[in-house]
Amino acid sequence: MTDNSFRPQHNVNALLAGAKQPVTLFTLSWCSYCHAAKQLLKQLDISYQLIELDSGEYREPALNQHLRKELQQLTGSNTLPQVFIGIQSVGGYTDTQAALKSGLLKKMLEPYQISLPGGSSK
Repeated sequence: MTDNSFRPQHNVNALLAGAKQPVTLFTLSWCSYCHAAKQLLKQLDISYQLIELDSGEYREPALNQHLRKELQQLTGSNTLPQVFIGIQSVGGYTDTQAALKSGLLKKMLEPYQISLPGGSSK
């Protein structure tokens, strides 16, 4: 598969724009920080679209590399997980934790009518 043979939905912006959930989480199935990010969103009762880049159709090496390259260009980071709210990057697990503690996560979720459980926001 070459870069020009990817379907339109095989780019990060299209995946974010077409998401049924405002929150999108890009992960790898074996990654401990990815598991921690999933657990954090679950604890906060935040529904999210999960895109595991080593599972299903995303497992195909050329597509996986293509999406990872796009994520790096969008976020400035080559690590996973990567959390997005709408089309805005929150960052990885530690960035998401920091955004939660600072109140930024609450502000980013408000336009989508997503509230955090009591005690989880400022």
